[in-house]
Parts: sequence; structure tokens; C-alpha cells
Amino acid sequence: MRYVRKITEEQVEHLREVSRRSRNYRERERAKAILLSYKGYNVTVLSDIFEVSRGTITNWLDAWEERGVFGLKDLPKMNNNSLNEKSLIYN
Repeated sequence: MRYVRKITEEQVEHLREVSRRSRNYRERERAKAILLSYKGYNVTVLSDIFEVSRGTITNWLDAWEERGVFGLKDLPKMNNNSLNEKSLIYN
């Protein structure tokens, strides 16, 4: 089973603060999921609580482990408008 195991008291306090006060709903949900994982809730239970897929929970946990508090933030979205004109010109 997958859980968040290593977390400092400072990180716990930060996650609590984010889960209560962030203006971003997704950040609040991610912070709550990390805290519950640390308390021993597994991925399947978390996916039921937050009504998302197990893969989404796994992504949240991976982001936390890789980027810490920055992993709570949304990554920038890529779109087709990001292609430049030169990449569309054929020689």
C-alpha cells in the first residue's frame, strides 16, 4: 500500500493551513489528501473520499514527494496555441 510516510511537523502545519485557507479548491483537496495519507488512509479510501480516481490520488502523492509544498499547485496547462508558426511551416 502507498502512504506518505516522511513528513515534518512544519509540513503538517503548512498542509493544515493550506487545507483551511487556500483560495484554490484543488490545493485544499490535495493538502487534505496528503494529511490523510500520512494518517494511514490508503489510495483506494482516499479516492472514495475525494471522488477521484486512484490514479489521481497517486499523482497527488507523487507530486508531494517530488516537489513538496509546490506539488500542491496546478502545473501549467499546455495547449495547441503554444505551437509557434515555424513549427507549422513545411519546407
